[in-house]
Amino acid sequence: MYKHMMAHTILLATLISGFFIFLLCIAITPSRFSKKKILLYIIISLSAIVSLSLYTGIDKIKTDISRIIRNSSPKSSDEVYTLLFKKPLGGCITVNNFKDQVIPKVDCCIWMELTLCPAELSRIINLKKYQATVYSKSDSLTFLNSFGDKPIWWTPQVLGDSLNKLSIKFDQDNQQTLFFWKDSSHVFLCDQAL
Repeated sequence: MYKHMMAHTILLATLISGFFIFLLCIAITPSRFSKKKILLYIIISLSAIVSLSLYTGIDKIKTDISRIIRNSSPKSSDEVYTLLFKKPLGGCITVNNFKDQVIPKVDCCIWMELTLCPAELSRIINLKKYQATVYSKSDSLTFLNSFGDKPIWWTPQVLGDSLNKLSIKFDQDNQQTLFFWKDSSHVFLCDQAL
């Protein structure tokens, strides 16, 4: 239901934009349209805008706009970590490097390099049903090629002789992957949402 309500807000914004573009066209080339056509278009447009506004609800429109602004604002590494894994155990996490996915669908991923205590890593592992795989360091170039456009500091291959990979695919375009060494302290995260 929420996605449909967001679609209504986007449709409303599109209608309003189209209405103002039409008014701009009228202002630039007034002789191009007859007065009857202009009046008819204005009445139909305003009726559609008012109807959709009433149907969607002003509070919902305000909420959607606030959500868009909030989601497009840069987030701190702590905020992103909490969104992905809920609140961490106290004093168990240090974010070494971080790159946020500022614009979903344009930026592919959230990238993090973390130092965690073993208890925090265990907590994360138990939050979701990850698939576990172990790779040797020599295989790292093969399986890391699928992580395109990664930051220069995102280098799981430096973790040790063998890498533990935890991955979960939420749907066709969204997945989360964690790499760590057997000591469970140094972790690389890629949260992909396309």
